[in-house]
Parts: sequence; C-alpha cells; structure tokens
Amino acid sequence: MEPHPSKIFGYTDRLYARPGEALTFHVSSEGPPMYDASLVRLSHGFTGSAGPGFVEYEVPDAGFAGSYTGEHHVCQPGSFVEIDDPGSVLAEPTDMAISVYVYATLPLTERNESIGAYHVTQNSIGLTNQRQTICGTWDEGTATGYALVLDEGIPTVLWGDDGQPRSLSTSSAILANHWYRIDVRFPGSEVDVQLTQTPIANCMNRVSDQAAQIDVDDAAAPAVARNLARSAHPFRIGALAHRDGERWLAAAPFNGKIGALSITRGGDPLTGNGEELLARWHFGLSNREDGLLLWDVVDLSDNGLHGRCFNAPMRAVTGPLYAGLSEDFRSVPDEFDAIHFHDDDITDAQWPIAFTFEVPEDLPSGVYAARLVGGETEQYVPFLIGPGSRKKDVALLLSTATYLAYANDRIAFEADGAEVIVSHTPVLGQEDLDLQDHPQFGRSCYEIHNDGSGVVFGSVRKPIITLQPKHRAWFQSNGVWGLPADLCIVHWLDTLECGFDVITDEALDMGGYELLADYKVVISGAHPEYVTRREIDALDLYTARGGRLMYLGGNGFFATASFVPDQPYLMELRRSAAGTRPHQTAYGERRHATSGEMAGLWRNKGKAPQRLTGVGFAAQGFDRSTHYVRLEDSRDPRATFVFDGLEPDEVIGDFGIMGGGAAGAEIDCYDPALGSPPGTLLLATSGGFTDAYLVASEEVYENLPGLGGSEHPYVRSDIVLGALDGGGGFFSVGSIAWTAALSHNGYENNVARITHNVLKRFLMKDALDQIIV
Repeated sequence: MEPHPSKIFGYTDRLYARPGEALTFHVSSEGPPMYDASLVRLSHGFTGSAGPGFVEYEVPDAGFAGSYTGEHHVCQPGSFVEIDDPGSVLAEPTDMAISVYVYATLPLTERNESIGAYHVTQNSIGLTNQRQTICGTWDEGTATGYALVLDEGIPTVLWGDDGQPRSLSTSSAILANHWYRIDVRFPGSEVDVQLTQTPIANCMNRVSDQAAQIDVDDAAAPAVARNLARSAHPFRIGALAHRDGERWLAAAPFNGKIGALSITRGGDPLTGNGEELLARWHFGLSNREDGLLLWDVVDLSDNGLHGRCFNAPMRAVTGPLYAGLSEDFRSVPDEFDAIHFHDDDITDAQWPIAFTFEVPEDLPSGVYAARLVGGETEQYVPFLIGPGSRKKDVALLLSTATYLAYANDRIAFEADGAEVIVSHTPVLGQEDLDLQDHPQFGRSCYEIHNDGSGVVFGSVRKPIITLQPKHRAWFQSNGVWGLPADLCIVHWLDTLECGFDVITDEALDMGGYELLADYKVVISGAHPEYVTRREIDALDLYTARGGRLMYLGGNGFFATASFVPDQPYLMELRRSAAGTRPHQTAYGERRHATSGEMAGLWRNKGKAPQRLTGVGFAAQGFDRSTHYVRLEDSRDPRATFVFDGLEPDEVIGDFGIMGGGAAGAEIDCYDPALGSPPGTLLLATSGGFTDAYLVASEEVYENLPGLGGSEHPYVRSDIVLGALDGGGGFFSVGSIAWTAALSHNGYENNVARITHNVLKRFLMKDALDQIIV
C-alpha cells in the first residue's frame, strides 16, 4: 500500500507504567520528513463548544522532547509459529515425510460476504495471496527450501530442484471447514515425491457425500525430486518468512486450523517402519504448570524443536480428535491439538523504537500522551501513569480492557453495524477515514476475521486510532466514547482540585485487592465493560472491607476479559453463546487460552454486576439521551447528602454532550433478582427513552411482540446507593452518558453537584448507613 500523505502514527509498548519505569514509542511517518515529539498531560477530550473544549497541559523536561526524522514503517498481518532449529534439523527435506491435519476456513480467495456479524468490515486485510502456507521453509526468490501450501485451496508441495521451482498438487481443492489429513513424502533418492489428502470426520463434522466423492484419498501424480536445496529461511507453521530489513514478517499466511503436525525421516516410505521422529508438535500441550496455552509450542521429539507463536494465533481450539464432551483444553489436551491462524492477525507491528521515556519518580499519576506533530498533521500516543510510592485517597480505575476491545473498530463504515444501531446515521470522522486507509492496523474484538471467525485479541503494540484523546464521531456526532468519555471525569477531578491516582484493568488484575487497599474511594470510568475475575474479586473485597466504589458509567463489569500473563499489553476476549454479543465463539473454544477462564457474561457465571454496583446492563440506544427523576428512596435520611443543594423535585441531568441528557447510550438498572444487595436505595430512574433503545438480548428469552423499545420495564437507567457491612458501599449511575453531563454550565449543574456530594461523603470515615446532617 502506498503511504498515505501527511500522516503520523505511533504506539507504545504498553498503556500503563509507574514512576521509575520506561516506555518505548514506535512511530511511522507517512509524508512529514520531520516531526516534533512532546509530553502532555490530558484533562478533557470533547472538542465541541458545549464544554471546556480539548484540554492538555505541556509537561516540560520530558527527556524525549525534540525533533525526529520521520521514517515510514509498515504493518504485516498474519499469525504463525516459528520453530527454533539451531541444528538445522528441518532445513534439508531429503527422505522427509510430513503429516498434518488441516481445517481451512478460507481455502479460496473469494470472501464469503454472507457471513453475518455485528461489526463486519468490508475493507479486508490480506486476501492478496492465492497461496496459504501450512508449513515449510520455502524461499520464492531463490527457489530453495520446501513447503506444504494451499494454492487456491488445492494442497500443493513446493521444492527447489537445481535452482528451479517445482511443485506437486492434488487434483482437487479441499472443502472449507472440514478436517483433512495431508501427507507428503520427499524421496531419499531419485524417486517420486508423494502427496495425499484424506477427509477426516469428528464430532463437529461428518465426511459428506460430496467430500467423499471428490477427496477421499486423493493422491497427487508423482513427481521426481533430484537436487533438493535448503533455504536460509526459518521453518514456520501458518506462514512463510519474508525479510523486511531486520524483520522477518509473514508471507502467504494461512486461514484456519493446523493440528497434529509431525515430521519424520528414513524408513520404508510405504509402511513407515524404521522412521526417525524429527518433530511432533502438540498444539494442545503446555509447558506451563498451570496448563495455559500461551505462545510456546511444544515439540515431543527428542530434538526439542519447540516453537513460538507470533501475532497471537488462536489457541485452545478444537482439533481433529475433539469428542465434544469437554470445553476445558487442560483436561483433554489431545482434543485441542490445533492452532487457528488468520491472515489478518496482528498484535505486534514490530516497528523500531523511535524514542524512550524514562518516567520520572516525581511525575504525578495521570493520563498522558506523546504528542507528535509534523507539518499539518498531529497524532497522540496516550498512556497512563500509575502512582509512585505515595498514594492519593482517590483512585480512578480506567478500563484499558474495554479500550482494547474496541481498538480500531470500523463501525462507521459498516452497514451491518449501522443497522444494529437503530435510528442512528453513521457520522464519519478523520479517524474513520484513517482506519479505512490502514486496514493493516488490525481489527477490533467487535469484528470478524476474513474467514468469518471472531477477533479475540486486542493489543497495544500497534497503532490504535480509536484511542485518540479528542472525541470521535462514532455513535453520536456530538458525543464522547472511550478515552474522551473518561477524560470528562479527569477534568471534573482537576476542577475540584482533587488529587487522584490512575490505575488500570491490567494493573488491578495483577495487583488484586492489595492495589486498592489504601484508597478511600475508587471511581470507575464511563464504560468498564470488560473485566477479569481477579478485578471483580478485588473490588468485591475492597467494598466489603470498607472501600467505597463510585460507578460513573454504564454497561460495566459486564463480560469476561483476560490479560496475558507477563504480557499485559495483550488482552483476550472470547464470546459465549448468550447475551448481547457481536459474534459468537465456536463450541469447545469458549475458554480463554491465556487464563483458563470461561468466556461470557459475568451474570451467567454467578458474578452479575448488580452484586457489585447494585445495577447491571439493561438496554442500549444511540439517538438521544434523557434525564432522571427522583424516587421515594431519595427521601431516605441516609441519602440526604446525595441531593444536598438540589430542589426536592428537581429534574436531574436534562442536559449533556452525549445525546442531550445524563441517562443514555448504554444503561443499567437495579434488579434484586440478579444480586442488587439488600438495603440498596433506588434513588432515581430515567425518563422515557425512544423506541431506538433496545432491551439487552440476555433479557429476551423468546422473540415476542412488545419485548423491545421504551415500553419494556428494563429499558431504564437507575441511580442507586448501597451501604455494606464493614462501612463500605457503592454509588452507581447506570449510564455512559453521565460523565458527559458533568461539565455543563461550567460544572454548575445537578449532575456535577450530586457526583461531588457523593465523593465528599465517601471520603469520610463514617459508615455509609450513618445519617450525616
């Protein structure tokens, strides 16, 4: 792809760091020959006139500040496994036999546009290669090495003979989404190369009559190999190697599963007797005590030719031996002897380091960015700085898992997605155009891969255009989402001159309750949708032991995420077969490879958000927001402090920069049946929503007339206050739009007043069920 003129893109090696640590920045310039880098602290992201505008503060003496030469770098999608072969055991194919099971999901280059999904993108990544690699070392440029590939879906073996490329193919293409065993044998002398394909049935699919007629034991016509020449390329599974300067990138990547791969040498080519096992990679086995399947690939042979995954192919997937009785890859590893590769996987762009930031010991915790300016173009690379040795009383928990789930979503360009968002016309911003021009930056977890399977990994180590701090058009032309929505809380705290520490999902997942223990108040972001089990358990224990949680968002603590151990820049998010979801992970593959956690909604695993915050996801709509009205519980003496300074019947939040109200976008409601704690006060509920607000699908058991729209009892947003034994408790607003109403009229409004009232009270030592006059 030709470089887009006058653009700068960048990323950092991780989103979160503490004073004394270092962050690396990776930058690509598409046009500007030079760019300036500086450090800014971010405070507010909405750029419109109905608020304080975009607010940033220059941070002097950043260390990396200065001018840099612009260099252009590319992203090369495609996941693969590379084998560590220091003894070149696999370099020479003479007298070698390869046996492998293959489940191709996109054997032909025609894309199946009929695949249904919430966020299907029409701008496909990859699909430029008619060839897909199963395994090998083939070097097209020198016609050396060997490989087993699919050429337009036809199993083909490649090798070099006296510097000339040679190939052998079966007579027919394999069918998509069926398991095949493919066998290839190279001769030990001047005899024939042999290649066969055989369809395999298991519990997930049968060998159809069509497959039997076409493919059973399809043997290729033999071809003679005389002088087999080794290549300089490494042995890979799922892609070939492509040299780009100092980087080895993916060439001809595969779409689908590869499993039970073994390579032997010697013996009788007909009976297999006397063969020497060179390698047997078992993709369902782990080298870890916890049994998790991360990036190391285990070789069972004596040669120890272990491998390493790149660009995070999907592991813990069903293989050719899957029996359909267990979804836990750790209990039956032989049934999960497979890896699912995609030609559009990308979790590390591998750009060189442009500059490094050594975080000063005295840098206050907060939201920061490296601001990159070259000519007329500007780009921010945001990151978050945690607390130093001395903590504040207030912690702001920012949902980096949700940032990564939505990273680089292309909803404005997708007709399917726009139809789901009822009564909303997509509004394009410059970021959407940049994403359309750069599909190689990867997909969000709300989209599907080229082969129709759902995206399950979100990564920091690639440009994330949707993480720009200035608000995106996205669902609403005048709204905020993601980081800009959370910056509304940052600016509100700055205006109050309330010191706070920033913590993140990955930090809380790693640190657990001990990370929260010293804080009096924890404030959530506007949309903490995806969290880990350790996060929920930590917050549960925090509030049970006297901590106070202010949940200032909607659709929070909703579904399961996992951070990769020792690699917190990478997040895994699979989808279960229930609830509101953009796509669905296949049966048998719904357990996270990186944590062992079952995918899905926390309410379906005994940890509904109502238990923690008193409210849980109920509905969503994106045409306009509405207000709140007080309920009888708001007159309870224990809640007097919440409404201090308000008139008794004052309408709450009939304003805001997200749809014109404080209740809207994605909303939560109180529900004792799902765990809203006894004694929770239901303080206020939302006014009427339009019929564009649809009830969450997890509340719909059958599709019957009248289940959707504003008449449904669950299409509402509730404000609740809960006091717990031990002095802790929670205050929840159940609306993403709440934070966008804080700054109305220079913070002189009842949304800001209520939120400030709660913060002041929560900072007091007195138990929350104690009446404060």
